[in-house]
Amino acid sequence: MSNSIPYPKRATDYNTQINLLRSRGITIKDEEKAKECLSDIGYYRLGFYSYPFEKTYPKLNHKRLHDVKPGTSIEDIVAFYYYDFDLRNILNRYLSRIEVDIRTTIIYELSNKYSDNPFWYVDPKIVGNKFITRFTAEYYPRIRENDPIKRHHRKYSDPYAPAWKTMEYMTLGNLEHLYFSLLSNKDRSMISRKFNEPSYKAFRNYLSVICQVRNACAHGNVITLMTLHDNVERGAACPFIRPDDQNTFCGALKVISFLLKNISVKRANDMWNELYHATLELYMKVPSLHDLVESKTGITLPPDYSYPR
Repeated sequence: MSNSIPYPKRATDYNTQINLLRSRGITIKDEEKAKECLSDIGYYRLGFYSYPFEKTYPKLNHKRLHDVKPGTSIEDIVAFYYYDFDLRNILNRYLSRIEVDIRTTIIYELSNKYSDNPFWYVDPKIVGNKFITRFTAEYYPRIRENDPIKRHHRKYSDPYAPAWKTMEYMTLGNLEHLYFSLLSNKDRSMISRKFNEPSYKAFRNYLSVICQVRNACAHGNVITLMTLHDNVERGAACPFIRPDDQNTFCGALKVISFLLKNISVKRANDMWNELYHATLELYMKVPSLHDLVESKTGITLPPDYSYPR
């Protein structure tokens, strides 16, 4: 029997929202500025970023209390919001670089291995039937809407475009599904070893992890406090990882850093410099978040780190 009840709350205006925030212990000195923040971010979304300031954090179940720790201001919560926003923007650029490299590697290696079959990605001797069925019904109709693919089909009679054309329009999730569906472990290992990961199982896990972070970045989710659906597996990216970090952003960042470093050491260094810069800015505004951010992200500022000149 269901214990559900009708939802009792109703929408509120900015004045009511400000009063509610104050009742929970949040200091608000400039009401107009607070209204501007609520208009820009939204009351509900801002609530996600108040979690670390709450007295009962990390409890988010029925035992959670919304009251914050003494001295918490709305500026502290907004600073944490913009830190997370900056991290998403930073990672989006580097995840795009990783995605392009993974796509290019799969296209090049398998298209050359199966050079007599430009449509190897729908060959049941190479790829599992579940992928082919879903690709045919769901993925390819969308891919076919892109102008280069339309032009291909106007000229050629084959039901599909070759891998090097088609896979340019596959999403990172499509690529993960394709990699998992390869029937030959040698094919999987050939790809994973290009990224210095001997275990194709670990590499498949890495694809799942970066997909989750990429989706979180794209949809504006809180990545600093995110919980991964799949634990990060031990492998070359994480030979030693604490159990507490396996499903956190900290573990995900290790995977991102590992993959990026195997593509370009310079780009990996650039990413870390940007992450350090954003983290230092947060600590200057909200020093109390230092321990939480370090534990959740694994971002530890180098000794005597200062702004790049």
